[in-house]
Amino acid sequence: MVLDLLENFGKYVALNAFFPLVEAFIREHKLEQLEPGSYNIKGEDVLLKIEMANGKSKTEAVLESHQQMIDIQIPLQQPETFGLAALASLPSADYSVEKDLSFYHNGQVQHYITCPVGGFLIFFPQDAHAPCISQYTTFKKAIFKVRNM
Repeated sequence: MVLDLLENFGKYVALNAFFPLVEAFIREHKLEQLEPGSYNIKGEDVLLKIEMANGKSKTEAVLESHQQMIDIQIPLQQPETFGLAALASLPSADYSVEKDLSFYHNGQVQHYITCPVGGFLIFFPQDAHAPCISQYTTFKKAIFKVRNM
């Protein structure tokens, strides 16, 4: 997992061959001005989802993980808190190949971290995360889905 400011995203482009595409998109677009919806950046390898998320409490948020894609999560209007757990510490869970998603309803969060507006979090396949923890009922966020290489 990585937590940093968007202005530093370029320092991480070497981590994945598709990260330079994400960096270019961030540099060329004002994410906060994009309408909610899905944006295809490079086929099924790099996608962007702008969404109005529903805020959850720590007890409502559920840990999830992805095997094929890396999540780059960016709060656009206010800070967002995430529950974190190492995937290796969680019980096994069903995996949806179609959605590239496992939920860990009985998983134990190990840490909480808050990402500020102007920041980003990168979640790799080994990083289980419980997103959308917020005091706000709804909030705007960006999620880049990047093929894990």
